[in-house]
Amino acid sequence: MGGGRHRKRGIGNRFPSLARSARGQVLAVAALVLPVMMGMGALAVDVGYLYVARSALQNAADAGAMAGANVLAGGSNQGTASQAAAAFASQNTSGIGYLAGASPAVSFPTGTSVRVAITHSVPLFFAPVIGFSAAAVSVAATAGFAAVNSLPPNGIVPLAIYCNNPAGCSGQLAVNQLLSGVQRHCGNFFGSGGSTCSYNPDTPSSGETFLTGITLNDSSDVSNAQFRDEVYGGSPSAVSIGQYSRALPGTREGWSSGMADRLAEGRNEMTFVVIEPVDPAVGNMNVRVVDFVQVRVDAFKVGHGVNLDSFSFEIIRAPVSSQGFAAPGEGLGLNSAVAVRLSE
Repeated sequence: MGGGRHRKRGIGNRFPSLARSARGQVLAVAALVLPVMMGMGALAVDVGYLYVARSALQNAADAGAMAGANVLAGGSNQGTASQAAAAFASQNTSGIGYLAGASPAVSFPTGTSVRVAITHSVPLFFAPVIGFSAAAVSVAATAGFAAVNSLPPNGIVPLAIYCNNPAGCSGQLAVNQLLSGVQRHCGNFFGSGGSTCSYNPDTPSSGETFLTGITLNDSSDVSNAQFRDEVYGGSPSAVSIGQYSRALPGTREGWSSGMADRLAEGRNEMTFVVIEPVDPAVGNMNVRVVDFVQVRVDAFKVGHGVNLDSFSFEIIRAPVSSQGFAAPGEGLGLNSAVAVRLSE
């Protein structure tokens, strides 16, 4: 036996031709796979690019549809709404090179909704090597307006409309209706406690549509100064359809300066509530909110002594700040105070 050690020979040493063959196969496979991997990487870049382009186009369509619906909600015609929708959509693509030439198509699925559709050919980076230079991206958005069932704090002027007949204001009020010489009566008509009114007469006549001051706070005394501030700046409480309220007792003549100041500033559009009596009262709450009405006050006459304040106003349709929408059958169906939302 010899004293030297025998080293194990590796496969490359024992089979040099086999090792060379394996290396050649790896290179051949790599040569085949590399273009595929590069193609997949290129495809991923283009797919990501298309995703970004689609997102930008969708934002443009959303903005256009919302703008058009807001114009419709404000009482303008479809022609004006179409112009606004197209303009806002185009503004959201302006300055983005790969969206140059994107043209919105505006349509009106219903009388209260606007649809903006955009189809645009987006140029690609790497796909041209396999024969695709661009890809068509299509998006659409539909927005419409609907009656609201709630308003946030400062959303209403705390004046309520009541129609003094057995059916209340159901079927009595409508958008574009003009009401002249509407008087503000004392809330004692609804059975409020507190001071009596100095008006003569202080009781509404049968069938009369009138206004009364309200509070949404059961425990608040609502001083004359506080009521004045709320008429000027809005009620500090949120309000919703079905909510109990209280018709304020007493004359509270000082509130009229709040209204006069609003009108002097040109803020003649405001939201009132429509009410119905609650009998028996719930605590101090003797009326219930049944709908919202958006109005444009054209004239306001301050009462003195036994004479009542009086208003002339038009019921209008206008968008308000709310994310709460009336369910079918909720409210009086006036569709006066409305909000805009996307539906597609």
